[in-house]
Amino acid sequence: MQINSIEDAYMALAKYLQAFIGLRNWDVAGCKMHIYSKMAKGSQWLENKRIREEQGGFDSNTGAIWDGLDASIFLRDNLLATTGQRIWGLTFTLYPDGKFNIEYDYNKPVDYEETDEVINGDEINQNLSNLNNKK
Repeated sequence: MQINSIEDAYMALAKYLQAFIGLRNWDVAGCKMHIYSKMAKGSQWLENKRIREEQGGFDSNTGAIWDGLDASIFLRDNLLATTGQRIWGLTFTLYPDGKFNIEYDYNKPVDYEETDEVINGDEINQNLSNLNNKK
């Protein structure tokens, strides 16, 4: 699924949950996405008559998993560009009537260290110089 707007991202998250729900009865469903530098991971749940299920689903549409994760990254990038604030996660809750709620998590995980992931030539040369000086 091509995600070009916030609405597309919300639709992808709803389809992610619908794929998880499958043919099961449900009263409310949700997913929690953790959003990192280059990837996202998610967990999902549904409730039926106050009984929570977190297993199963996605049998008929495994592609919805990737679309939901991509939607989370899109929302992170969009919020950063439009508000200057980065999200580290989100919780998307869906109801059978199609209404939904989304909550953003602006708190960086305590144990997460994000690096620039790119080393420029000057840094490489400095590190090599330091190695030569140690000999």
